[in-house]
Amino acid sequence: MLTLAHAAAVLSMLVPLGPAPEAATSSAETAETSFQPESADLPTAESLFEAHITATGGMAAHQKHKNRVFDGIYRMLEQNETQIIRVFMAAPNKFRAEIEAPGMGTTIRGFNGEVAWGLNLSGKPFLLQENRERAQIMDNAVFLGEAGYKERYSSISTKSIAKISGRDAYRVAFETPTGIKGAVYFDVESKLLVAREVEAENNPSLITIVTVGNYREVDGVLMPMLQRQKLATQSKPSIEIEFRWVNVDVKKLPSFDPPAGATLSTDG
Repeated sequence: MLTLAHAAAVLSMLVPLGPAPEAATSSAETAETSFQPESADLPTAESLFEAHITATGGMAAHQKHKNRVFDGIYRMLEQNETQIIRVFMAAPNKFRAEIEAPGMGTTIRGFNGEVAWGLNLSGKPFLLQENRERAQIMDNAVFLGEAGYKERYSSISTKSIAKISGRDAYRVAFETPTGIKGAVYFDVESKLLVAREVEAENNPSLITIVTVGNYREVDGVLMPMLQRQKLATQSKPSIEIEFRWVNVDVKKLPSFDPPAGATLSTDG
């Protein structure tokens, strides 16, 4: 699951999350992951991630995929507006997300493994420096998602058992190499990821929660097809993303590189 913030939208997908804090480090490869649980009465965070990997098809099935293409509907529920969302991912960590607003145009965010970039409705491309949007895009670009938790997170720790949609779930706090803090929730019985929460930049009390469901098998891997997002203070979701189809190992993908003329500016 992953997230993209642009065009007044926050995308949460295979690893859902909300607004991301400013980047603290530039490379996930230099991080060391901590696996200490807070309580001996709770399963270790590592064991919960491993159980999730098994429940979704196993590591071999995850690693078999070389690329993925997602197509879905992005609904802003409060505004009663609908947009089209397409996400392209390729191993090891390349990412491109497009949100098309009918009658207005398409905004894009991309990452080619080194450079994060964007294209807004104005059509002017730009590069992203060490800021929270770049951190968020880098987090999204981890191709294996939660199956790649050792790369995705610099620390993980089991904290408690909580209720998600009326069911017990283990809450595992995390921090990414780029400074994003939050927690993932694994259903106690199914072992599947059922929610993700993220703290807002410089405001730990402001939390975005994304719940996921409607898992479907895609070439041997279970993936959530439905996501709903809200602030912790809200009673109802404000955003819903429903993926209509997912294709894997597609022969032709759009470019993950920034367009010619992209500069270090977010005025696009």
